[in-house]
Formats: sequence, C-alpha cells, structure tokens
Amino acid sequence: MENLDDYRQQILQCLLAAVNTKGEQRYTEEQAQALLNELTEEELLDGIDFNSPEEIAQLLMESGL
Repeated sequence: MENLDDYRQQILQCLLAAVNTKGEQRYTEEQAQALLNELTEEELLDGIDFNSPEEIAQLLMESGL
C-alpha cells in the first residue's frame, strides 16, 4: 500500500497533465485540486490497493464534476 499523501499527489499530477483536444492544459492547479477533493480520504483508502492514480484521475475527469 502506498502512502495516501503520495497517492493523492500522483492523482493530482495526472489531472494537471491532462490536455484538451487543442493540446491545452485541461485543468488549472486550483481546478484539479477541487476535483481531487471530491473524493474523501476513506474513498481514496478504499481504492489505493486496486486503482492506479491514472485510473482515479480518469474517473474524476469522466465524472463531469
């Protein structure tokens, strides 16, 4: 099991690396952090052993939040 803070940081980095169809950054740091904050610590702990940070970032982006 990874450290939760590291896991959260890796998800944030994935969100910040996301680009739109024009190749522009999809989220500002503030937007990416707000999106990540939609998940509770408990939800992150539940998924840490089963989902990669990339999978969680993708899930957040597809959620439309």
